[in-house]
Amino acid sequence: MHHYANTAYPLDGVKVWKPFRVKENVTDTVKSEWEDIDELGLYVHLPFCKSRCLYCEYTVLSGEEADMTEEYIDSLVKEIDHYTKFMIGKTAVGLDIGGGTPTVLDVKEIDRVMTAILKAYRLTDDFGISIETTPIIANDYDKIKGLRELGIDRISMGLQTIDPRILEQVGRADNSVSKIRKATENIRQAGFERYNLDLMYGFKNQSVDSFISTLEFAVGQEPEYITLYRNRFKGTRIEKDAKFVDLASVNELYGIAFKILNENGFNANVGKNTFSRLSDPGTSAYLTQRVIEGTPYLGMGLGAQNMAANSLYYNHGAASKRMNRYQKLISEGELPVQDLYLLPADEIMAKMISVSFYFGYINKDSFRNKFGVSLKEQFGDEMQFLTTNGLMEHNNELFQLTKQGKDAINGIIPLFYSDRSKENLLSKVNKYV
Repeated sequence: MHHYANTAYPLDGVKVWKPFRVKENVTDTVKSEWEDIDELGLYVHLPFCKSRCLYCEYTVLSGEEADMTEEYIDSLVKEIDHYTKFMIGKTAVGLDIGGGTPTVLDVKEIDRVMTAILKAYRLTDDFGISIETTPIIANDYDKIKGLRELGIDRISMGLQTIDPRILEQVGRADNSVSKIRKATENIRQAGFERYNLDLMYGFKNQSVDSFISTLEFAVGQEPEYITLYRNRFKGTRIEKDAKFVDLASVNELYGIAFKILNENGFNANVGKNTFSRLSDPGTSAYLTQRVIEGTPYLGMGLGAQNMAANSLYYNHGAASKRMNRYQKLISEGELPVQDLYLLPADEIMAKMISVSFYFGYINKDSFRNKFGVSLKEQFGDEMQFLTTNGLMEHNNELFQLTKQGKDAINGIIPLFYSDRSKENLLSKVNKYV
């Protein structure tokens, strides 16, 4: 069960949020939801990869559609232009370009997408653009340099592990140490000064020694940031492996990583996923604001998720991993929305708090600013239970995990779920224990 409850919320939106789904006048409802929002984060999804890794749960195209990059960009730009009509002049705090592996595309295609998006918004002084990649980019210095020249200031590479046995097990056998070193060299030469490496832990048969080797190699690349992702299994092609990975082993690996990274100048509070050698949090401008402030975010592209005023909605493709319906709606002048939910406050709160635990804490001031009620007024009993049992503690405006609480995080997060989601979680017990 510990694999199931995490920072991703809701657990089962189709069931839990069914009463709140909007089925008519979807495009008009979306427009109205953005009317009174001035500041937001931006995300664009580029669903292309050389191949899908077995641990991947995200929207990635396959088959014939995997080569339809030009057709996809045409549709994506039309979606962006549709939003521009009623979003122009709003303030953007950051842009994340995710996937998939966005860097599979040509620089000119990425430039076309960025140009379409950025013309609509005022940008904050600390606005930043982050892009995801893999070692596939290792030998293409011109592409890396071109991305930097577009104004992208942060690049995040999925290293995951250097253990060849695990790489073979999860479909990443070509993720060689030499490629990663070459990619790092080119990223630095191109002028990137905000470089993140993603590492994953919690694989079946992942030994402590294997994980330490990956950590030491990552530290040796001297990135500014290292982000740890626990393998979530749910919705992946290796979901069956979850039963072989116990809670004690994943907690041990995080503890080892925390110690090694801190000893090498990568800092984070207990429970935080991203470790930084700089004074900033290490995450992208888009994600930082989303996690701490609960800032609304606009996601564009196949399967993208959006959070507006009182709504959360998903584009077509999130479930099907196909773009035919996405393209059809855009060609008809509609937004490509598949599931739109107008939510009560307890669901919006649960979403914000669940995501907050990516940083290992809840910002009490941000919660009050967003909802007009204090965290204590809303969750007094839960907070009392957590502090009494030494699982969380108050640190000025933060309500943050203790070391003991970090080990129990997947039991702590559901305390802040809506009653609907708590019932839904309990219904999963027999499947995931």
